[in-house]
Amino acid sequence: MRIDFSPVLSRLDYLLEGLAVTVLVAVAAIFLSFALGLLLAICRISRTRGLRIFASVYIDVFRNTPFIVQLFFLYYGLPEIGIPTDPMPTGILALSLACAAGNAEIIRAGIETVSKGIVDAGRSFGMSGYQIYRYLILPNALRIAWRPLGNAFVNLVLTTSVLSTITVNDLAGNAANVSAETFKPFEVYLTVLVTYCAVTFTVSGIVNSIYALLFSRVAERPVMRGHA
Repeated sequence: MRIDFSPVLSRLDYLLEGLAVTVLVAVAAIFLSFALGLLLAICRISRTRGLRIFASVYIDVFRNTPFIVQLFFLYYGLPEIGIPTDPMPTGILALSLACAAGNAEIIRAGIETVSKGIVDAGRSFGMSGYQIYRYLILPNALRIAWRPLGNAFVNLVLTTSVLSTITVNDLAGNAANVSAETFKPFEVYLTVLVTYCAVTFTVSGIVNSIYALLFSRVAERPVMRGHA
């Protein structure tokens, strides 16, 4: 077999277009899944029984069904009941809903890891429940949960490749088209493998940088002292 990357290079612009779509979808889904996951985590440990039940059911459903089934349900199922769908928005929504379930459990575990002593200390300072959550619990919980969340974000980036099944022109979808056009699957998918590695390493680097910038100095005593 003669390895020749020239056909791939001739379609490099098309692959880069797909990469841009992958990055756009991933960034949007990361932000949405984080926000929804945080909300679900708070509901999961809420004193309101209805919120706890809703969050538990949501998490169980999305964590125990295949993502591709969830994606097809949204993309092909919703039009059956009169709700139109579009590939990219549907893909972002599906990724956000699915990944939020895992993010919620990670954040919930982080919240429950924060010691009861810091909550009692906050109350002794006369802080309200909101202030305790805002200034004490969430900063420490996110510090604990941030690295596992980073792994979840990396998995989300890799999962974007499934969106090509609903005709999203992402990196994986465009790579399949280039492979079919050039008859060079080895060269095409080797290029795509390297590209995905580069993207995930970049995401990991950003996650670590955010941790160093925002959370590395967050600890129970400094937070209390800063509020006081």
